[in-house]
Amino acid sequence: MKKVLLFCCLLLPVSWVSCDKFDLYKNHKLDGMWQLKTVQDIDGKVVFVDTIYYSFQRAAVFSFTVLETPTHAMQPIYGYVDMPSDDRVHVLIDYNSAKGGNFEWFHKLSGWSSLDVTFDIKKYNNTDLVLFDSGNGKTYTLKKF
Repeated sequence: MKKVLLFCCLLLPVSWVSCDKFDLYKNHKLDGMWQLKTVQDIDGKVVFVDTIYYSFQRAAVFSFTVLETPTHAMQPIYGYVDMPSDDRVHVLIDYNSAKGGNFEWFHKLSGWSSLDVTFDIKKYNNTDLVLFDSGNGKTYTLKKF
């Protein structure tokens, strides 16, 4: 009887943690480093990119790094990320990290429609992520590395 009780005590917490209903952190599928590969606008024009990286981590922290010039590489941009649903990701860039809220500077680097964007997740797997920003009609294709 003690073995059965011990087994149940050990199994219950494991099953509770692994259940999706009790998943306290839903951003986990985005965790890791992603490299922006292409940006496609609403007209179908594709721009190839290889100098912009995104990092999603469990503590709901988001960072954006541009390696185009040494000046940009020294200016990390950060913010917060959450997933309101399985097919959407919300990113809020910290006002101070975007050069004191200078949206023009951030927009030039990212092409995003604002500092507060909700992307539709068009495709996700272990290596590829495709995000759509309805605010500017752009599709962002990223590769995990």
